[in-house]
Amino acid sequence: MAIIHTKHLFEEDKNRESLACELVQPIFPHTAPEAIQYELVQQGLLQKGKLSLPFNAWQLIDQQFKELQLAWQGPTIPVYIFPIKTGFVKNGIAYKNGICLFISAQLLVKELHALFSHEYHHICRRLYVAEPPTLIDSLIMEGLAEDAVENLFGKDALSPWTERYSLDEVRDYWQSHFIHALDQKGLPYHQPFLFGDAQLGLPPWIGYCTGYRIIQAFKEKCGPFDLKELLQIKAEAILDGAGFNHIPH
Repeated sequence: MAIIHTKHLFEEDKNRESLACELVQPIFPHTAPEAIQYELVQQGLLQKGKLSLPFNAWQLIDQQFKELQLAWQGPTIPVYIFPIKTGFVKNGIAYKNGICLFISAQLLVKELHALFSHEYHHICRRLYVAEPPTLIDSLIMEGLAEDAVENLFGKDALSPWTERYSLDEVRDYWQSHFIHALDQKGLPYHQPFLFGDAQLGLPPWIGYCTGYRIIQAFKEKCGPFDLKELLQIKAEAILDGAGFNHIPH
């Protein structure tokens, strides 16, 4: 199982939510259909209208999947490609058992490849991370995935959040907000630290940028590494090498 046939969901919107739900059911075991549909809509599933793509996304991702799986010795997992709601260009989510990509006709082929690379890197990284992941794991996971995108497609393929905060700013937030929460387990608890939370004094995308800055600092101090090597290095070792303390004083 790899690239799941979903082209009909771009061409016809009748019962799109329920049909998409049936397709992804295997990656959401023990989850009610209503909850799955809600998750898909929240992540960007187009509910009404058709969407025509200027490229064959399924063929492109199938080829890329084979290349990355070989390079990273990753697992075979289902990949679902869905139309994204109007006003949005892309979104990708790597669940434990599969990947969902939500895309628009405005997406460039290079952006599609970068999106899939980021999400499949998460799948591969989790082979070396204990479950449930800690906040340290989540931060490093995001940084490694975006570093892989840069390595494969160049700096112009990076997400804007990689440059949002300087290394000094990231270090300040690390000491003031992150260091006492690093052992928190479970992805829901990591959301404010990744995406930002005004009530907690965390600016937008601070965790994503932090992860990326840590990986760049680690590579500068301890590199070079190839992508396969980086995949397997423990998060704590990366923090130590990058000069980020992870033991509260």
